[in-house]
Formats: sequence, C-alpha cells, structure tokens
Amino acid sequence: MLLHHARILIIGLGVSGEAAALWCASRGASVTVTDTRSHDDLAPALKRLSHLPISYHLGTPPPAPETYTLIVRSPGVPRELPLLLEAHRRGVPVWSEMELGWAACPRPITAAAITGTNGKSTTTVLLGDLMRAAGRTTHVAGNIGHPLTAAAPGIQAGDCVVIEVSSAQLEDCHSFAPRVAVLTNIRPEHMDHYTWQQYVAAKARIVRNHTPAHATIANYDDPMCRQIAESTPGRTIFFSTAGPLPHGAEGVFCDGSDIVARYDGSRMVVCARAELRLPGVLPNLMAMMAAGLVEDIPAEVIRQVAVTYAGREHVIEHVATAAAVDYYNDSKATNPWSTLHAVDSFADRPVVLITGGKDDKDADLTALAEALPGRVRHLITMGQTGRRTAEAARRAGLTAVTEADSLAEAVDQAYRVALPGDVVLFSPGANSKDMFSDHRARGHAFKRQARDLLARDRALHPAGR
Repeated sequence: MLLHHARILIIGLGVSGEAAALWCASRGASVTVTDTRSHDDLAPALKRLSHLPISYHLGTPPPAPETYTLIVRSPGVPRELPLLLEAHRRGVPVWSEMELGWAACPRPITAAAITGTNGKSTTTVLLGDLMRAAGRTTHVAGNIGHPLTAAAPGIQAGDCVVIEVSSAQLEDCHSFAPRVAVLTNIRPEHMDHYTWQQYVAAKARIVRNHTPAHATIANYDDPMCRQIAESTPGRTIFFSTAGPLPHGAEGVFCDGSDIVARYDGSRMVVCARAELRLPGVLPNLMAMMAAGLVEDIPAEVIRQVAVTYAGREHVIEHVATAAAVDYYNDSKATNPWSTLHAVDSFADRPVVLITGGKDDKDADLTALAEALPGRVRHLITMGQTGRRTAEAARRAGLTAVTEADSLAEAVDQAYRVALPGDVVLFSPGANSKDMFSDHRARGHAFKRQARDLLARDRALHPAGR
C-alpha cells in the first residue's frame, strides 16, 4: 500500500485510531487526527505519537473532508457523522481501521475472521491456540484488543492471522476478504445504533467478498447465521449443539454424548462431551473444530486443544468454591444474550445470578428477565439496570429477587442465599461504566470481593458452615 505523501484524516484517537495514525505517519503519509475530546483527555496517546509529524484537531470542529486522499473511521465513530456524510457525497474514500489493517498485511496470508454478537473473543482465542498448536506462525488481532493495523508490521507472508471483527469494524470494509469467516450467532444488539436489518447486514459484510475459494463456518442453530452462510459463495461448514446436522451438511455437531465431525465424506468422533473442561463454551469449541477441519489440522491436535481449554479471564471464570458453592466471574457479559448463555452453561445446577450495569445499547432486559424463571433460583440485581431487570423478573414470575446498591452488597447477598450445590454467577449483561472503568475492573472487583468474603468465612467457620 503506497502511503507516501497521501493525505489521510483519521477520525477518533482510541486504540484503533492510534494504531492507524502510527502506521500511516510512519510510512510517509501526511496524517491529521480529529477527535471531539480535548488534548488533556488524550494526553497518553498524544505522548506515544509525539515522535511523528501528525496534525491534530482536538475538541474542535473537524476539517473539511475534500482535501484528503483517504478518511479512516474508528469503530466508535457514528456513520451519521456529518463529516462522513459529506465525504461520501464528495467521493472521498472512507475506510475502517480494519480495512486499513487488511491493506497493510503482506500477501499471501491465511486469514480467519470471527464475528457475531457473543462468543467472538473466545472463538478467536481458541482458533489462535489451535493454529499455534498445529505449528503455524499465528497472530491474533482485531476487536480482541490488538488492532490489525498494529499487528501488521509483525506479520510475514505465509503467516496465519486470526481476527475478531465487530459490526462497527465491518462497516467501511471494502476489500476485506478472510479465507475463512466464522459466524458465532446474531442477536439483537447495539439497537441504539442499528435497526435489526442494519445489524444483520453489518455482520454479513464479513462474507461480502467471498468467492468459491472461501469458506464460511456458521452456527446452524442460529437462523440468521444459517441464512447468511447458505447464500454465500464457497464452502459452508456448520456447527450445532442441538443435535446431528441434516443429511449432506458438513460440520461439527452433538450426537448423544459425543462431538462428531462430518467433512469431506468422512465421519469421526472428535471427543466426548464429558472430556471438556468448560462445557459452557461448547459452541465456541465447535466453531474452532470446524475451522480446524477447513485448515487441515490433524484430528488429534483439534481434540487436544478442545479438551485442555481452561477458559479466559472474565468469561465464565471459576473464582472460588466454598461450602459446596462455586463462584464464577462472567464480567465480559455486556449484553443480555451473553448472560443467558452463561446461565444455560449451568443447566444442571441451581444458579444464583448477579446481574446489572449500564444500558448503553437499548438492550432488551425484558427478554432476559422472562427467560430466568426455571433457570435461576435467586436473582440479585445491581447498577443502573438493576431496578428494571428486577421488576421485569417479578412480572415474569420469579419471586426470589433481591436488589443491591453495590457489587459488594450483591456478593454478600449471594453468599447469604446460596445453598450447597449452587452456582453464584456474576454475569452483568450490561456495560460497566455506571460503576467501573471497564469490564476488567468490574471482574477484578467481583473476584476480590468474593475471595475476601470466602476467606472471612473460612476464618470464622474452619470446619465449614
């Protein structure tokens, strides 16, 4: 990609915008960055970029778009921004940071991209682990916290790149064409920015440049994923936790107590379900297995990665056990569908659920509440969404509902009501910004409070409750 002397405007100086500015300016482009935040708010990023000749428009109206060769939009920047509408009207190219990163990658590379409402990060991590276990030089990038543009300098031709992609990153992608695309699920999300049709269309952009040489891996149990996959050129491989796939369909599925793969005319048992350390991430494991089939990874390598996977921090993470009660941290759950997935992961045990946070996506909390009776023994709500969720759960017929004013109070209440054999599950189903800086800080707070509470309990009752 020739950048020397190109005039590039980057909108937004978050993680993606900083990576884009660094890449473009270090390769000779004339870079301008615009952001509504002030110089003081962006001081750390500005310091990291201070060695480069970058111009800034901070806390002021952005410059006119017509003088630029290319505009790079960060994921958090709304599509309806007047600057972007004017750029489109004048024919100025607008790229996402993902598109820029894709252009920056050397060729050829083996690229697999993962999108969906939930499970993107877990599937991305699993697929990265699988490729490395198979001996391939692998880079994991994208929405998982490492922008593709930042990863590009370390990527060599022939390497494998596993990319998590959000709907916002797929917007303004034009040539992005990963050889393997994975669709984990599509549920109503970000309804403050999209209509349902727009959201599905954004997710479908992951396969917009597919040809017969590409492969799509899709969740057969999700109607929208299945619809996108069935209308896409190239090979389609499904995965299903619900049972065997229809005759003739290739993919990975549950058959009784086994996980089975059907591919290239053959059938094999990948592993027994009982061998999995974390059955709650079964759909993610199946997506990884399906990708392994496409990439010709040996069956034993696929099996070994699946049965040894021990999870990720803040994703249905086991924290502690006391008095035969297990405490799990699922702070990464930032929407109701993720919380329901976490609850379903413990279908064989009573659940004391702690949920609540900031609703910044117009989330359907009623749908969450209505699904809880029969699945959750006791609900404890907190945060900005706490009252709404509690009221909706009571209307749905759940009588064991407690409202807490803080996470510490919620953990204390959970400890008091949990019975031997229960799971205490912290799965907020909402943003963290009402009480915490991010989901990591929220998860660490839960783990600290749970462990402190249990340590005090052991000190007071050394022989158990």
